[in-house]
Amino acid sequence: MRTLRIVLLGLALLVLANLWVRQGALITLSCQVAMAVPPVPALAALLLLLPALRLLRRVGLDRRELIAIYCFLTLAVALTSGAAMRFFLPSLPTPFYFASPENNWADFHDLIPTWLAPRDTDVVRDYFEASDTGAVPWGAWLMPLSAWMLFFVAFYGLLMSIILVFQPVWERDEHLAYPMAELPLMLAGYRKVTRGLWLNGAFWVGFGLICVHTLLNILNAFNPAVTALGLETNLGNLLHERPLTALRPLVFRYRPLILGMGYMMPSDIVVSTLLFYFVYLKGLQLGGAIAGVGVPRFPLYREQSTGAFVGMALILIYGARARIKEVFSRLAGRGKGSPLLPGALLACAAIVYIFWRAAGMNGTVILAYFGVMIAFALSYARGRAETGFPHHWIKPLDQERNVLINFLGTRALAPRGDMRTLTLLSTTHFLSRGYLPQLVAFPMESFKIAGQVNIPLRRMVRLMMLAVILGSAVSWWMHLSAFYQYGANVLEGGTTSGGQRVALMRRSYDALAGWMRVPEGPNPNEITATVVGLVIVGALAAVRRVFISFPLHPMGFLFSLTGAGENGWAMLLLVTIVKSIVLRVGGMRLYHQVLPFFLGVIVGHFFAAGFVWSLIASFGGEGFNKYPVWF
Repeated sequence: MRTLRIVLLGLALLVLANLWVRQGALITLSCQVAMAVPPVPALAALLLLLPALRLLRRVGLDRRELIAIYCFLTLAVALTSGAAMRFFLPSLPTPFYFASPENNWADFHDLIPTWLAPRDTDVVRDYFEASDTGAVPWGAWLMPLSAWMLFFVAFYGLLMSIILVFQPVWERDEHLAYPMAELPLMLAGYRKVTRGLWLNGAFWVGFGLICVHTLLNILNAFNPAVTALGLETNLGNLLHERPLTALRPLVFRYRPLILGMGYMMPSDIVVSTLLFYFVYLKGLQLGGAIAGVGVPRFPLYREQSTGAFVGMALILIYGARARIKEVFSRLAGRGKGSPLLPGALLACAAIVYIFWRAAGMNGTVILAYFGVMIAFALSYARGRAETGFPHHWIKPLDQERNVLINFLGTRALAPRGDMRTLTLLSTTHFLSRGYLPQLVAFPMESFKIAGQVNIPLRRMVRLMMLAVILGSAVSWWMHLSAFYQYGANVLEGGTTSGGQRVALMRRSYDALAGWMRVPEGPNPNEITATVVGLVIVGALAAVRRVFISFPLHPMGFLFSLTGAGENGWAMLLLVTIVKSIVLRVGGMRLYHQVLPFFLGVIVGHFFAAGFVWSLIASFGGEGFNKYPVWF
């Protein structure tokens, strides 16, 4: 396998994918293909290249290299998405452009190092308002982007090293399924159960049904007289009176990807997710309304999920303690294997720490902030490894920063009025509100794929690190060129003050200005909810350790409090009913016979909505963006 050839072809496809994202996600706001799991351009490249495999073999490309290109694109394209680099870039010029005497943002300008963000007035203004020539002032951006590239390379190097520590335990000892890694392997014919997939009638039935569903939705968007399921049915509209209104939101969302992947998810996690969502979470909402609980945002599910994610990470660390000890003993020359992995982990951790100490962040806060962030990423990666749930937002939003404020308060984070640490926590809001740390699940799945198709692990690690570097660089080129040509104020759905990502960063800096005036926290209710989530996950894990057949899975508790519960309960409930009937009637033999149908659902959704329609909506003009594609 020739890495250079893979990188060159992958880079060409990456540039095309970024141009697709530029048009669809920034200019027309008609699709978010890079947010999909896996990203639409990555799967589209695999599906387009596989039929041409005979021709590609003449130029030296084989099936393994096509899989490697797919792996490269999953991470590199995902980095350009709305909650990744598109969220990162506005964090730099926003505090300078929107500063005014009323918001007092100028008070913390000097607390942001000059090497972290450009602050030249013309450079910042043209970012938001477009420059006369449309040219990007790369000289002003070179230093901050170089510094940030160092951080991102070290950060992802740290996350990948941690995954490489845990992955042998998850694969060899616990035999996790990695359903999302299985998807490209099944489509490429590496699995016996799906050989002949493209001639399987059940596959084309699933494919066709989803294409018809998408077509009817598109026609309905242009002509409401056309009957279509749409994207969702709001059951909360049926709940008009107290206390039943406390059960809102309750939305039946039609998510073909969740339906398709749900068939391959472990049943105990799916059932646990549904039970915890309806019995625990909705029960707390209803019970709180009946009892007149006056706690704002009760039952504080984000804070509970924070405790659950941290608790799950601690459980995973405990479960892998022998592996962790074996890996780090290599540094002393006692363990088997190369000391490269623990050395890389410690080196990357040291770079991340030194980077933020040099920026001015308190050392203890660095350890706590990135410790929580790593815990979230580890727990999310474990959830993807077990279930393959195709959704990035299975994480507690904003909580890496908020948990510090809830437990310590902003006064403790700004001793003697020194606001540098709080300012940097606000600048890095894109890390806690977005999903950049969770993208390590793509390298995790690529490492699994590498073992299945005989790609050397070291080559796949290098390929993933190149995906970080090239994915970031191409994304910065694409976004900055668009912002300086059109102005960030009007892109991504903005009018005069930026789109969603700019609005989120403005909110972050508004909160910082508020903390400068009035300190916040500690917050006893949020602390209690966090501890409750941690205790529940710990208790569930302990019970399952004693009683192996105990039906409730701690991962189901995590899922119920995050995107899997709110966004996925409808499809998970439907697929649970279908799967139980299939297993009861025909056992595993019928399960495998029905599997191509659900693969057809997945591929059909990517093809019809993610590929065909998103291209039409992106490049067809204003009249074609009435049916936006949000993965």
